[in-house]
Amino acid sequence: MPLLVILFLISYGILTMLVFEQGQTIESQRGLIREMLKDSTQLAALKDKIARDDSKRAQEKVSAQTDQKAADTGTPAAKEKGLDKEAKRPGKSAHTMKQIPGKPAADLEDVRRSTRII
Repeated sequence: MPLLVILFLISYGILTMLVFEQGQTIESQRGLIREMLKDSTQLAALKDKIARDDSKRAQEKVSAQTDQKAADTGTPAAKEKGLDKEAKRPGKSAHTMKQIPGKPAADLEDVRRSTRII
């Protein structure tokens, strides 16, 4: 009987250590998740800033090109405004359809992968 009590106390001690270690692991993971969220937020802000800078440069380039064309052809300012409306805005590009890769020839020849619809 005393041996069972000793084993019972040892098992409770080990269980207490396990719970304590799990708590520390959860806290460290929580800290890592917060760091990743902070890094992700900084990265998104940086990407947004780069996209705005690129858009601004593209708009400046387009406006410089239209100014140069207007100066070369001698068109009035009213026609120039009409050309700006017709030109596509670089920040508002059309959505492109993603290409779906085709199936490799090896997959087409493999009859084991054929599915049956019931």
